[in-house]
Amino acid sequence: MKAPYESLWIFEFQKLYPDEEACYKYLSESKWGKGFVCKRCGYDKSCKGWRQYSQQCNRCHRTETVTSGSMFHKLKFSILKAFYIVYYVSTNKKGIASTELSRKLRLQQKTCWFLKQKVMRAMKSSQD
Repeated sequence: MKAPYESLWIFEFQKLYPDEEACYKYLSESKWGKGFVCKRCGYDKSCKGWRQYSQQCNRCHRTETVTSGSMFHKLKFSILKAFYIVYYVSTNKKGIASTELSRKLRLQQKTCWFLKQKVMRAMKSSQD
């Protein structure tokens, strides 16, 4: 039987991230909230890139997406579903099987397994 507060947590998560736009806004604020610094040349001035939620360096013109350098880089499915994988992996004390993630999110099990591994590595490195 599930604890009564478990559904509240998912409810709060759904309020924070109701759609892909909210996920991208969160990533953008996390990545560039304190300012942009180009990974190539180190310059700190930028303008909007040609893609939504991307920045282009004003010096070398390198474009950086909000997902580059993150576990969401080159994601081939909805960023919202990826956020749900992060949520489920990080909130289940006993862990969650990739088959369960696959069933809940209607993604291939292998896809869920790969992102789950990335999430677990990120969680482990943040503890160090």
